[in-house]
Amino acid sequence: MSQQDEIQNQETKSRNKAMKRFTILVAGQLISSIGSGLTDFGLAIYVLALTGSVTATAIVSICAFLPSILLAPVGGVLADHYDRRLMMIIGELFSGLGLLLCLVSIMSANPSLVVICVGVGVSSLFRALMEPAFKATITDLLSEEDFAKAGGMVQIANNAKILISPAIAGLLLQITTVSTLIIIDILTFFTTVFTIAAVKKGMVTKRREDAGLSFRREMKEGIAAIRGKSGIVAIIVIMTSAVFCLGFVQILIRPLILAFAGVTELGILTTVSAFGIMAGSIVISCMQHAKSYVRMLSRGLFGCGIFFALMGVKENLFLIATFGFMMFAFMPAVQIGAEVLIRKNLANEVQGRAFGLISFITQMGYILAYILSGALADYVFEPLMCGNSLFAIEIGKVIGSGAGRGIALLILIAGMALAMVGIVVSRLKSVKMLERRISKNETIAEPCPEGL
Repeated sequence: MSQQDEIQNQETKSRNKAMKRFTILVAGQLISSIGSGLTDFGLAIYVLALTGSVTATAIVSICAFLPSILLAPVGGVLADHYDRRLMMIIGELFSGLGLLLCLVSIMSANPSLVVICVGVGVSSLFRALMEPAFKATITDLLSEEDFAKAGGMVQIANNAKILISPAIAGLLLQITTVSTLIIIDILTFFTTVFTIAAVKKGMVTKRREDAGLSFRREMKEGIAAIRGKSGIVAIIVIMTSAVFCLGFVQILIRPLILAFAGVTELGILTTVSAFGIMAGSIVISCMQHAKSYVRMLSRGLFGCGIFFALMGVKENLFLIATFGFMMFAFMPAVQIGAEVLIRKNLANEVQGRAFGLISFITQMGYILAYILSGALADYVFEPLMCGNSLFAIEIGKVIGSGAGRGIALLILIAGMALAMVGIVVSRLKSVKMLERRISKNETIAEPCPEGL
Protein backbone atom coordinates (compact mmCIF):
# COMPACT_ATOMS: atom_id res chain seq x y z
CA MET A 1 0.00 0.00 0.00
CA SER A 2 1.39 3.39 -0.98
CA GLN A 3 1.83 6.19 1.49
CA GLN A 4 -0.90 8.19 -0.25
CA ASP A 5 -3.37 5.29 0.09
CA GLU A 6 -2.49 4.96 3.73
CA ILE A 7 -3.11 8.66 4.29
CA GLN A 8 -6.49 8.42 2.53
CA ASN A 9 -7.49 5.40 4.62
CA GLN A 10 -6.51 7.27 7.75
CA GLU A 11 -8.58 10.26 6.70
CA THR A 12 -11.56 8.02 5.89
CA LYS A 13 -11.35 6.35 9.30
CA SER A 14 -11.11 9.75 10.97
CA ARG A 15 -14.17 11.01 9.06
CA ASN A 16 -16.18 7.89 9.91
CA LYS A 17 -15.24 8.19 13.56
CA ALA A 18 -16.24 11.87 13.63
CA MET A 19 -19.56 11.09 11.93
CA LYS A 20 -20.30 8.38 14.51
CA ARG A 21 -19.71 10.87 17.31
CA PHE A 22 -21.91 13.42 15.60
CA THR A 23 -24.63 10.82 15.05
CA ILE A 24 -24.63 10.11 18.79
CA LEU A 25 -24.97 13.84 19.47
CA VAL A 26 -27.84 14.19 16.98
CA ALA A 27 -29.58 11.16 18.49
CA GLY A 28 -29.53 12.92 21.85
CA GLN A 29 -30.88 16.09 20.26
CA LEU A 30 -33.62 14.09 18.53
CA ILE A 31 -34.77 12.66 21.87
CA SER A 32 -34.62 16.13 23.46
CA SER A 33 -36.60 17.63 20.56
CA ILE A 34 -39.34 15.01 20.94
CA GLY A 35 -39.48 15.80 24.66
CA SER A 36 -39.81 19.52 23.95
CA GLY A 37 -42.62 18.82 21.52
CA LEU A 38 -44.47 16.83 24.21
CA THR A 39 -44.29 19.80 26.57
CA ASP A 40 -45.31 22.32 23.89
CA PHE A 41 -48.37 20.29 22.98
CA GLY A 42 -49.31 19.34 26.53
CA LEU A 43 -48.94 22.83 28.01
CA ALA A 44 -51.07 24.40 25.27
CA ILE A 45 -53.87 21.90 25.96
CA TYR A 46 -53.50 22.35 29.72
CA VAL A 47 -53.62 26.16 29.66
CA LEU A 48 -56.60 26.12 27.30
CA ALA A 49 -58.47 23.71 29.60
CA LEU A 50 -57.44 25.64 32.73
CA THR A 51 -58.44 29.09 31.52
CA GLY A 52 -60.80 28.44 28.61
CA SER A 53 -59.05 31.37 26.96
CA VAL A 54 -57.24 31.46 23.62
CA THR A 55 -55.57 34.67 24.83
CA ALA A 56 -53.96 32.85 27.76
CA THR A 57 -52.67 30.16 25.41
CA ALA A 58 -51.24 32.85 23.15
CA ILE A 59 -49.49 34.53 26.10
CA VAL A 60 -47.77 31.26 27.03
CA SER A 61 -46.72 30.83 23.38
CA ILE A 62 -45.24 34.34 23.37
CA CYS A 63 -43.25 33.59 26.53
CA ALA A 64 -41.97 30.40 24.94
CA PHE A 65 -41.10 31.98 21.59
CA LEU A 66 -39.94 35.56 22.22
CA PRO A 67 -36.70 34.77 24.13
CA SER A 68 -35.55 32.47 21.32
CA ILE A 69 -36.03 35.32 18.80
CA LEU A 70 -34.36 38.03 20.87
CA LEU A 71 -31.42 35.98 22.11
CA ALA A 72 -30.61 33.82 19.08
CA PRO A 73 -28.04 36.36 17.76
CA VAL A 74 -26.52 36.65 21.24
CA GLY A 75 -26.30 32.85 21.45
CA GLY A 76 -24.44 32.80 18.15
CA VAL A 77 -21.86 35.31 19.40
CA LEU A 78 -21.38 33.37 22.66
CA ALA A 79 -20.96 30.14 20.72
CA ASP A 80 -18.03 31.73 18.90
CA HIS A 81 -16.36 32.89 22.11
CA TYR A 82 -16.85 30.06 24.61
CA ASP A 83 -16.64 26.29 24.87
CA ARG A 84 -19.61 24.98 22.88
CA ARG A 85 -19.78 21.78 24.90
CA LEU A 86 -20.25 23.80 28.06
CA MET A 87 -22.79 26.06 26.32
CA MET A 88 -24.92 23.06 25.31
CA ILE A 89 -24.75 21.43 28.75
CA ILE A 90 -25.66 24.68 30.57
CA GLY A 91 -28.43 25.38 28.07
CA GLU A 92 -30.01 21.96 28.50
CA LEU A 93 -29.81 21.84 32.30
CA PHE A 94 -31.11 25.37 32.93
CA SER A 95 -33.83 24.86 30.34
CA GLY A 96 -34.91 21.89 32.46
CA LEU A 97 -35.04 24.11 35.54
CA GLY A 98 -37.49 26.38 33.74
CA LEU A 99 -39.76 23.43 33.02
CA LEU A 100 -39.42 22.37 36.67
CA LEU A 101 -41.08 25.67 37.61
CA CYS A 102 -43.98 24.80 35.30
CA LEU A 103 -44.24 21.33 36.81
CA VAL A 104 -44.34 22.66 40.39
CA SER A 105 -47.09 25.12 39.46
CA ILE A 106 -49.18 22.52 37.61
CA MET A 107 -48.93 20.01 40.47
CA SER A 108 -49.90 22.59 43.11
CA ALA A 109 -53.43 23.09 44.38
CA ASN A 110 -53.64 26.52 42.73
CA PRO A 111 -51.80 26.52 39.39
CA SER A 112 -50.45 29.92 38.39
CA LEU A 113 -50.42 31.08 34.78
CA VAL A 114 -47.71 33.62 35.70
CA VAL A 115 -45.39 30.90 37.02
CA ILE A 116 -46.02 28.79 33.91
CA CYS A 117 -45.13 31.77 31.70
CA VAL A 118 -41.95 32.43 33.69
CA GLY A 119 -41.02 28.75 33.47
CA VAL A 120 -41.43 28.45 29.70
CA GLY A 121 -39.66 31.81 29.29
CA VAL A 122 -36.63 30.64 31.27
CA SER A 123 -36.58 27.36 29.36
CA SER A 124 -36.76 29.17 26.01
CA LEU A 125 -34.04 31.62 27.04
CA PHE A 126 -31.48 28.92 27.74
CA ARG A 127 -32.48 26.91 24.69
CA ALA A 128 -31.81 30.02 22.60
CA LEU A 129 -28.29 30.13 24.03
CA MET A 130 -27.75 26.40 23.42
CA GLU A 131 -29.02 25.90 19.86
CA PRO A 132 -26.38 27.99 18.01
CA ALA A 133 -23.67 26.05 19.84
CA PHE A 134 -25.27 22.77 18.79
CA LYS A 135 -25.42 23.81 15.13
CA ALA A 136 -21.81 25.00 15.27
CA THR A 137 -20.63 21.54 16.33
CA ILE A 138 -21.00 20.50 12.68
CA THR A 139 -17.89 22.58 12.02
CA ASP A 140 -16.19 21.40 15.21
CA LEU A 141 -16.59 17.70 14.54
CA LEU A 142 -16.83 17.16 10.80
CA SER A 143 -14.99 17.86 7.58
CA GLU A 144 -16.55 20.02 4.85
CA GLU A 145 -17.49 16.94 2.81
CA ASP A 146 -19.96 15.91 5.54
CA PHE A 147 -21.56 19.31 6.17
CA ALA A 148 -24.58 18.72 3.91
CA LYS A 149 -25.33 15.30 5.37
CA ALA A 150 -24.96 16.65 8.91
CA GLY A 151 -27.24 19.60 8.13
CA GLY A 152 -29.96 17.19 7.01
CA MET A 153 -29.57 15.17 10.20
CA VAL A 154 -29.93 18.32 12.30
CA GLN A 155 -33.08 19.32 10.40
CA ILE A 156 -34.65 15.91 11.07
CA ALA A 157 -33.82 16.18 14.78
CA ASN A 158 -35.23 19.70 15.06
CA ASN A 159 -38.42 18.86 13.17
CA ALA A 160 -39.17 15.86 15.39
CA LYS A 161 -41.12 18.12 17.75
CA ILE A 162 -43.73 18.82 15.08
CA LEU A 163 -43.57 15.53 13.17
CA ILE A 164 -43.57 13.01 16.02
CA SER A 165 -44.40 14.67 19.35
CA PRO A 166 -48.04 15.78 18.78
CA ALA A 167 -49.29 12.27 18.00
CA ILE A 168 -47.38 10.77 20.95
CA ALA A 169 -48.58 13.53 23.29
CA GLY A 170 -52.18 13.13 22.18
CA LEU A 171 -52.08 9.40 22.91
CA LEU A 172 -50.30 9.80 26.26
CA LEU A 173 -52.80 12.39 27.48
CA GLN A 174 -55.48 9.68 27.26
CA ILE A 175 -53.75 7.71 30.02
CA THR A 176 -51.78 10.33 31.94
CA THR A 177 -51.52 14.09 32.57
CA VAL A 178 -49.44 16.98 31.26
CA SER A 179 -47.21 16.65 34.34
CA THR A 180 -45.96 13.33 33.01
CA LEU A 181 -45.15 14.90 29.64
CA ILE A 182 -43.08 17.61 31.33
CA ILE A 183 -41.25 15.04 33.46
CA ILE A 184 -40.40 13.07 30.30
CA ASP A 185 -39.13 16.27 28.70
CA ILE A 186 -36.93 17.09 31.71
CA LEU A 187 -35.45 13.57 31.61
CA THR A 188 -34.60 13.94 27.92
CA PHE A 189 -32.36 16.90 28.77
CA PHE A 190 -30.08 14.56 30.70
CA THR A 191 -29.90 12.33 27.64
CA THR A 192 -28.48 15.25 25.66
CA VAL A 193 -25.97 16.03 28.40
CA PHE A 194 -24.78 12.42 28.42
CA THR A 195 -24.39 12.38 24.63
CA ILE A 196 -22.38 15.62 24.75
CA ALA A 197 -20.11 14.05 27.35
CA ALA A 198 -19.77 10.94 25.17
CA VAL A 199 -18.46 12.89 22.17
CA LYS A 200 -16.54 15.64 23.97
CA LYS A 201 -13.15 14.23 22.99
CA GLY A 202 -13.63 15.11 19.34
CA MET A 203 -15.19 18.53 19.89
CA VAL A 204 -12.68 21.35 19.57
CA THR A 205 -14.16 24.80 19.06
CA LYS A 206 -12.99 26.43 15.85
CA ARG A 207 -13.22 30.11 16.59
CA ARG A 208 -14.04 32.66 13.93
CA GLU A 209 -11.26 35.04 12.99
CA ASP A 210 -13.68 37.94 13.40
CA ALA A 211 -15.16 36.71 16.69
CA GLY A 212 -14.07 39.94 18.32
CA LEU A 213 -16.65 41.91 16.35
CA SER A 214 -19.26 43.39 18.63
CA PHE A 215 -22.85 42.29 18.30
CA ARG A 216 -23.85 45.91 17.64
CA ARG A 217 -21.36 46.22 14.80
CA GLU A 218 -22.53 42.97 13.22
CA MET A 219 -26.15 44.16 13.33
CA LYS A 220 -25.14 47.42 11.67
CA GLU A 221 -23.38 45.53 8.90
CA GLY A 222 -26.50 43.41 8.37
CA ILE A 223 -28.63 46.56 8.07
CA ALA A 224 -26.12 48.13 5.67
CA ALA A 225 -26.23 45.04 3.43
CA ILE A 226 -30.01 45.35 3.05
CA ARG A 227 -30.43 49.13 2.97
CA GLY A 228 -31.17 50.55 -0.45
CA LYS A 229 -32.16 47.21 -2.00
CA SER A 230 -35.88 47.74 -2.57
CA GLY A 231 -36.50 44.19 -3.82
CA ILE A 232 -34.97 42.61 -0.72
CA VAL A 233 -36.83 45.01 1.55
CA ALA A 234 -40.05 44.07 -0.27
CA ILE A 235 -39.40 40.36 0.32
CA ILE A 236 -38.74 41.03 4.01
CA VAL A 237 -42.12 42.80 4.26
CA ILE A 238 -43.77 39.95 2.34
CA MET A 239 -42.26 37.25 4.55
CA THR A 240 -43.13 39.15 7.72
CA SER A 241 -46.73 39.39 6.48
CA ALA A 242 -46.73 35.67 5.65
CA VAL A 243 -45.34 34.76 9.07
CA PHE A 244 -47.96 37.01 10.68
CA CYS A 245 -50.77 35.14 8.89
CA LEU A 246 -49.29 31.73 9.69
CA GLY A 247 -48.96 32.68 13.35
CA PHE A 248 -52.76 32.66 13.58
CA VAL A 249 -53.03 29.00 12.65
CA GLN A 250 -50.37 28.04 15.22
CA ILE A 251 -52.45 29.52 18.03
CA LEU A 252 -55.96 28.81 16.74
CA ILE A 253 -55.72 25.25 15.41
CA ARG A 254 -55.89 23.67 18.87
CA PRO A 255 -59.05 25.42 20.11
CA LEU A 256 -60.58 24.94 16.64
CA ILE A 257 -60.17 21.15 16.80
CA LEU A 258 -60.93 20.80 20.51
CA ALA A 259 -64.27 22.53 19.98
CA PHE A 260 -65.58 19.32 18.36
CA ALA A 261 -62.91 16.59 18.84
CA GLY A 262 -60.52 15.18 21.44
CA VAL A 263 -56.83 15.54 22.31
CA THR A 264 -55.81 12.30 20.58
CA GLU A 265 -57.41 13.40 17.32
CA LEU A 266 -55.69 16.79 17.62
CA GLY A 267 -52.29 15.15 18.11
CA ILE A 268 -52.65 12.83 15.14
CA LEU A 269 -54.02 15.61 12.92
CA THR A 270 -51.11 17.90 13.85
CA THR A 271 -48.56 15.22 13.00
CA VAL A 272 -50.24 14.31 9.69
CA SER A 273 -50.38 17.97 8.67
CA ALA A 274 -46.73 18.59 9.55
CA PHE A 275 -45.60 15.77 7.25
CA GLY A 276 -46.67 18.07 4.42
CA ILE A 277 -43.39 19.95 4.96
CA MET A 278 -41.42 16.81 4.12
CA ALA A 279 -43.55 16.14 1.05
CA GLY A 280 -43.09 19.69 -0.23
CA SER A 281 -39.35 19.60 0.42
CA ILE A 282 -38.98 16.32 -1.46
CA VAL A 283 -40.86 17.69 -4.47
CA ILE A 284 -38.68 20.80 -4.63
CA SER A 285 -35.46 18.85 -4.10
CA CYS A 286 -36.35 16.72 -7.13
CA MET A 287 -36.66 19.80 -9.34
CA GLN A 288 -33.57 20.13 -11.49
CA HIS A 289 -34.19 23.73 -12.43
CA ALA A 290 -36.63 26.33 -11.19
CA LYS A 291 -37.80 28.57 -14.04
CA SER A 292 -38.85 31.38 -11.71
CA TYR A 293 -38.29 31.80 -7.98
CA VAL A 294 -40.71 34.73 -7.93
CA ARG A 295 -43.36 32.39 -9.32
CA MET A 296 -42.36 29.73 -6.77
CA LEU A 297 -42.73 32.24 -3.94
CA SER A 298 -46.03 33.61 -5.27
CA ARG A 299 -47.62 30.21 -5.86
CA GLY A 300 -46.33 28.94 -2.53
CA LEU A 301 -47.95 31.82 -0.65
CA PHE A 302 -51.18 31.52 -2.62
CA GLY A 303 -51.49 27.75 -2.18
CA CYS A 304 -50.55 27.94 1.48
CA GLY A 305 -53.16 30.65 2.05
CA ILE A 306 -55.99 28.86 0.21
CA PHE A 307 -55.56 25.58 2.12
CA PHE A 308 -55.07 27.53 5.34
CA ALA A 309 -58.45 29.21 4.75
CA LEU A 310 -60.17 25.92 3.87
CA MET A 311 -59.26 24.53 7.29
CA GLY A 312 -61.93 26.79 8.77
CA VAL A 313 -64.81 25.83 6.47
CA LYS A 314 -66.06 22.53 7.95
CA GLU A 315 -65.92 20.65 11.26
CA ASN A 316 -64.45 17.57 9.62
CA LEU A 317 -61.20 16.04 10.86
CA PHE A 318 -60.36 14.32 7.56
CA LEU A 319 -60.81 17.53 5.56
CA ILE A 320 -58.87 19.63 8.07
CA ALA A 321 -56.00 17.11 8.09
CA THR A 322 -55.95 17.08 4.28
CA PHE A 323 -56.00 20.88 4.02
CA GLY A 324 -53.39 21.16 6.78
CA PHE A 325 -51.10 18.71 4.96
CA MET A 326 -51.44 20.72 1.74
CA MET A 327 -50.84 24.00 3.55
CA PHE A 328 -47.56 22.68 4.98
CA ALA A 329 -46.63 21.18 1.60
CA PHE A 330 -46.59 24.68 0.07
CA MET A 331 -44.40 26.14 2.84
CA PRO A 332 -41.01 24.97 1.47
CA ALA A 333 -41.78 26.77 -1.81
CA VAL A 334 -42.34 29.98 0.14
CA GLN A 335 -39.20 29.60 2.20
CA ILE A 336 -36.91 28.52 -0.63
CA GLY A 337 -38.25 31.02 -3.16
CA ALA A 338 -37.70 33.95 -0.80
CA GLU A 339 -34.27 32.81 0.35
CA VAL A 340 -32.85 32.17 -3.11
CA LEU A 341 -33.98 35.59 -4.31
CA ILE A 342 -32.25 37.22 -1.35
CA ARG A 343 -29.16 35.00 -1.36
CA LYS A 344 -28.41 35.62 -5.04
CA ASN A 345 -28.61 39.39 -4.57
CA LEU A 346 -26.34 39.75 -1.54
CA ALA A 347 -22.57 39.52 -1.35
CA ASN A 348 -21.45 36.26 0.25
CA GLU A 349 -19.39 37.94 2.97
CA VAL A 350 -22.43 39.72 4.48
CA GLN A 351 -25.03 36.97 4.12
CA GLY A 352 -24.63 35.59 7.64
CA ARG A 353 -25.33 38.92 9.29
CA ALA A 354 -28.04 39.84 6.76
CA PHE A 355 -29.95 36.57 7.18
CA GLY A 356 -29.68 36.85 10.96
CA LEU A 357 -31.29 40.29 10.82
CA ILE A 358 -33.92 39.15 8.28
CA SER A 359 -34.83 36.17 10.46
CA PHE A 360 -35.20 38.44 13.48
CA ILE A 361 -37.50 40.87 11.61
CA THR A 362 -39.70 38.25 9.96
CA GLN A 363 -40.21 36.18 13.11
CA MET A 364 -41.55 39.20 14.94
CA GLY A 365 -44.60 38.61 12.76
CA TYR A 366 -45.30 35.53 14.91
CA ILE A 367 -45.27 37.61 18.10
CA LEU A 368 -47.72 40.14 16.68
CA ALA A 369 -49.97 37.30 15.46
CA TYR A 370 -49.86 35.62 18.88
CA ILE A 371 -50.88 38.88 20.55
CA LEU A 372 -53.78 39.58 18.18
CA SER A 373 -55.09 36.06 17.56
CA GLY A 374 -56.04 35.35 21.16
CA ALA A 375 -57.71 38.71 21.71
CA LEU A 376 -59.59 38.61 18.40
CA ALA A 377 -60.76 35.03 18.99
CA ASP A 378 -61.91 35.54 22.59
CA TYR A 379 -63.42 39.02 22.39
CA VAL A 380 -64.54 39.51 18.78
CA PHE A 381 -65.01 36.43 16.59
CA GLU A 382 -66.22 33.82 19.12
CA PRO A 383 -68.90 36.15 20.61
CA LEU A 384 -69.86 37.15 17.07
CA MET A 385 -70.46 33.59 15.83
CA CYS A 386 -72.26 32.60 19.02
CA GLY A 387 -74.67 35.51 18.64
CA ASN A 388 -77.84 36.00 16.59
CA SER A 389 -76.77 38.85 14.32
CA LEU A 390 -77.71 38.72 10.63
CA PHE A 391 -74.01 38.51 9.72
CA ALA A 392 -73.46 35.54 12.02
CA ILE A 393 -76.51 33.75 10.66
CA GLU A 394 -75.48 34.23 7.02
CA ILE A 395 -71.84 33.22 7.64
CA GLY A 396 -73.04 30.34 9.80
CA LYS A 397 -74.84 28.87 6.79
CA VAL A 398 -71.41 28.29 5.23
CA ILE A 399 -69.05 27.49 8.14
CA GLY A 400 -71.52 26.71 10.95
CA SER A 401 -72.18 28.61 14.17
CA GLY A 402 -71.55 28.11 17.87
CA ALA A 403 -68.39 27.34 19.86
CA GLY A 404 -65.24 27.30 17.75
CA ARG A 405 -66.78 28.77 14.61
CA GLY A 406 -65.58 32.29 15.42
CA ILE A 407 -62.07 30.85 15.45
CA ALA A 408 -62.86 29.12 12.15
CA LEU A 409 -63.90 32.46 10.63
CA LEU A 410 -60.68 34.09 11.85
CA ILE A 411 -58.64 31.27 10.29
CA LEU A 412 -60.54 31.69 7.02
CA ILE A 413 -59.83 35.43 6.96
CA ALA A 414 -56.11 34.99 7.81
CA GLY A 415 -55.77 32.33 5.11
CA MET A 416 -57.35 34.53 2.45
CA ALA A 417 -55.06 37.40 3.50
CA LEU A 418 -52.06 35.11 2.97
CA ALA A 419 -53.35 34.12 -0.48
CA MET A 420 -53.68 37.81 -1.34
CA VAL A 421 -50.04 38.34 -0.34
CA GLY A 422 -49.15 35.66 -2.89
CA ILE A 423 -51.02 37.52 -5.63
CA VAL A 424 -49.33 40.82 -4.71
CA VAL A 425 -45.86 39.22 -4.91
CA SER A 426 -46.34 38.26 -8.56
CA ARG A 427 -47.02 41.90 -9.44
CA LEU A 428 -44.18 43.63 -7.58
CA LYS A 429 -41.61 45.07 -10.00
CA SER A 430 -38.93 45.37 -7.31
CA VAL A 431 -39.14 41.62 -6.59
CA LYS A 432 -39.14 40.73 -10.28
CA MET A 433 -35.96 42.81 -10.68
CA LEU A 434 -34.19 40.49 -8.21
CA GLU A 435 -34.80 37.57 -10.54
CA ARG A 436 -33.68 39.53 -13.59
CA ARG A 437 -30.38 40.23 -11.88
CA ILE A 438 -29.99 36.51 -11.18
CA SER A 439 -30.64 35.68 -14.84
CA LYS A 440 -28.01 38.16 -15.96
CA ASN A 441 -25.36 36.89 -13.58
CA GLU A 442 -25.76 33.12 -13.82
CA THR A 443 -27.93 30.16 -14.71
CA ILE A 444 -29.55 28.94 -11.49
CA ALA A 445 -29.35 25.36 -10.42
CA GLU A 446 -29.88 25.99 -6.73
CA PRO A 447 -30.16 23.13 -4.24
CA CYS A 448 -32.69 23.30 -1.43
CA PRO A 449 -31.28 25.98 0.93
CA GLU A 450 -31.82 26.30 4.65
CA GLY A 451 -34.82 28.27 5.88
CA LEU A 452 -34.96 31.91 6.73
